[in-house]
Amino acid sequence: MRMDRRSFWLLDAVVELSENLAVLRSPDLELITNRRTHGLEARELAPMLASLCEAGLIWVKHLETDALARTLPEIESALAVSSCTPGRYSGFWYGLTPEGGAVWESLARPDWSRYSTGWSDGEEHFIEAGARELAEEEFARASSRPSRVLVPGSAVWTVMRPWSATYWKTMPVGFQVRYRSTRGK
Repeated sequence: MRMDRRSFWLLDAVVELSENLAVLRSPDLELITNRRTHGLEARELAPMLASLCEAGLIWVKHLETDALARTLPEIESALAVSSCTPGRYSGFWYGLTPEGGAVWESLARPDWSRYSTGWSDGEEHFIEAGARELAEEEFARASSRPSRVLVPGSAVWTVMRPWSATYWKTMPVGFQVRYRSTRGK
């Protein structure tokens, strides 16, 4: 498959998280994704997604049923039943396959040792990175914010072998710190 700017955009948009198909045809695409549009006309979107599926670079799957859409007619139907109203996304989502990730990597050339991610679950926070030094830097930055106060002794470090850097990318090793904090000033 020939990779142009628009097909690369579709891969790049789901490097970290999968996306609802309806977002791709939303008039608020740039606002929702915080990036420029993919540049595809409405009539071009389903064929492009079908081409990426056929090449094995992406998957298209229903969130609740795990039903897959692979062909142009299936993807057209998937687009029609997907919704991205604020607070209520439903229908089909798409994401990278490992092969699609490899194509993205060959073009974007990421340095996974500089990749980090983080999330919170209430008062518990997580930071993961491909290098211990980067995880330490991110932890120092996060724990020095005046809006949050680190609970002393709550930081727990884990070496992860292997490490799932993203939903499609697994690295030999990663580093995680889990910690708690309370509201600051």
